[in-house]
Amino acid sequence: MRPIKLGPYSPITALTTAYADQVTSTGAALALAATAPTDSLAHLVTLTSAGAVDLSGIAFTIVGTDNDGNPQTNSIAAGPNGSTVTGTKYFKTVTSVTPSATMATKKVDIGIGAVSLSPSIPLEWRSIVGAVHAVDVTGTVNFSVQETFDNVYNAQPSTLSWVAYTSGLTSKTATQAVSGTLGANAARLATNSVTNGATLTWRIVQPTQQTG
Repeated sequence: MRPIKLGPYSPITALTTAYADQVTSTGAALALAATAPTDSLAHLVTLTSAGAVDLSGIAFTIVGTDNDGNPQTNSIAAGPNGSTVTGTKYFKTVTSVTPSATMATKKVDIGIGAVSLSPSIPLEWRSIVGAVHAVDVTGTVNFSVQETFDNVYNAQPSTLSWVAYTSGLTSKTATQAVSGTLGANAARLATNSVTNGATLTWRIVQPTQQTG
């Protein structure tokens, strides 16, 4: 495969109002002030209500795209009750968030979680060596390079099994250059925590020699 460079990324930390600040609805889609995080990475979607605002009897359906731009939907079965609830899928863009019933005068913030994902990059799984991942870091950040052995061409990334298999690329806080796992089908960069202003530049190199 050709050498690949992604970034520099500037991941942002959790922001409860990334998509909307104190919005309500009579059952239609909530009005969004933005449709993507400012860092162009994929994040979990959060719903936050303040004080005694109870939205636990209302489900919320999130529609948008995953970290690779594929359409996806995520349902949060119960909204927040003076708290924050978090979806289970990572969204690079959000086109709508729709409650299952009227919210009357109750309002909710729509935001993002701190963990973020880069696009997933297919690897040469038949190569006799694993890909080398070099991640250049500035600022304060904790990151992992996750890999999958599942077939990335037959399913969306959200349905695959992703693990940080290589200890040299698991929960790191400084610049690293480490070989990945032999036979991995794809990799992605996960920002586990960050202080705003940090940057990550990810480079991947893998020989094209194949077995068989």
